Amino acid sequence: MAQTSVGPPLGLAYLAAVARQAGHEVAIVDANALGLSVTESARRVRALEPTVVGLTATTPTLDLAGAIAAALGSGGRRVPILLGGPHGTALAARTLAEQPAVDVVARGEGEATLPPLLARLDAGPLDPTALAEVPGLAFRRDGEVVDTGIAPPIADLDALPEPARDLLPNRRYRCPDSERFTTLLAMRGCPFRCVYCAVPGLFGRQVRCRDPRAVVAEMLGAHARFGVEFFSFLDDTFTTRRAWVEAFCDEARRADLPGRARWICLTRADLLDRGLLAGMKAAGCVRVELGVESGSASGRAFLDKGLDEGQILEAFRHAREVGLSTMGFAILNLPGETEADIAATLDLLVRADPDFLQVSLLTPYPGTPLRAVAEQRGWIATDDWSRYSFLNDVVLDHGIPAATVRARHRAFLRRFYLRPRTAWKLGRLVLSGSSRLRPLARTIALGLAGAWGRGGE
Repeated sequence: MAQTSVGPPLGLAYLAAVARQAGHEVAIVDANALGLSVTESARRVRALEPTVVGLTATTPTLDLAGAIAAALGSGGRRVPILLGGPHGTALAARTLAEQPAVDVVARGEGEATLPPLLARLDAGPLDPTALAEVPGLAFRRDGEVVDTGIAPPIADLDALPEPARDLLPNRRYRCPDSERFTTLLAMRGCPFRCVYCAVPGLFGRQVRCRDPRAVVAEMLGAHARFGVEFFSFLDDTFTTRRAWVEAFCDEARRADLPGRARWICLTRADLLDRGLLAGMKAAGCVRVELGVESGSASGRAFLDKGLDEGQILEAFRHAREVGLSTMGFAILNLPGETEADIAATLDLLVRADPDFLQVSLLTPYPGTPLRAVAEQRGWIATDDWSRYSFLNDVVLDHGIPAATVRARHRAFLRRFYLRPRTAWKLGRLVLSGSSRLRPLARTIALGLAGAWGRGGE
């Protein structure tokens, strides 16, 4: 499927801001947004003549990051190469073994780790003895891996500078809702225990929130400087703290944010009510995205989401009542899943009636409770990390053939998207001629394409 959203590497932008604050000259090469190959990425980086190179990687992009590191290492002057992200946090030693061109793996939140690390690198060649004093690192010393543990979570997020958006190709970022798009974080940490999620391992379970005024100021600044008109909050559970959301919405309205930009967020059905949703809409929110996951009681129990049908249906109903768009998330290929379980999931989604739907395939990402269970029970079909795309491939093998899983995935999308209601909605948006509605129509059309097997695989 064509890439419909391109967002900024927000973690790198935060790290760049911290490094710059510490007195370092910094640049960012966003190879994804710029559409660069491995060779082109390495060439761009070498042209900057860096003294240190930092890469970020999720599980499916790890090998690509490793290839860029290798290309940099073979290009003349050798500089230390650092790698961060959720995969390295979970599998630091293995990452060093699989990616020999990477010198140091950062574990956990890197903003507190980076300045002392750079100070030690400024003092001379890479010295493993000196690095052992810095928390949140893994590296090689005399053929062995030294691991200083996961960096402690940053208690005061307001002490961090805003991400260095001025170093990013902001005009390249887009989503189906807008061509002037970016992402942001209002908080870190998640207290919930969903079996498929690695966030607690990266950010911890304690939720730390930024000052709502600082978040609104960042949004207004991005609008004024870079023309951003649409924001997506990357927070895993945006409404974890109701009082914070209310304070943010109050500040957004006072600053006339809704007159300048719109925003969307991801949260849980049991952390919403009609009053909160109405306040969010008045503050510029246009869509809430909610995990339905499974319509089967046994499926929901395995996923450890902690939701029931009533909470899910009520949240979608309240969103419709206040005029918010919705996206639902479902997961297939659960252990022991039957056709009846899939039918129950589809039935729940039809009753919830989200405007948009994303159907994922359960994937055992490193750092998740699911990964530990899958390894114990022999469910890991492959450790080709490039295949760990939850929308595209089957890497969890618990006895259902991969071909069957793919067929179920296609059929599920067809049954949801080819309902008369969805076809009517698409036709209405296309015929309306409204430029603001065309991206929404494109999103639904892409869903229909996926339903016929032309996308998502």
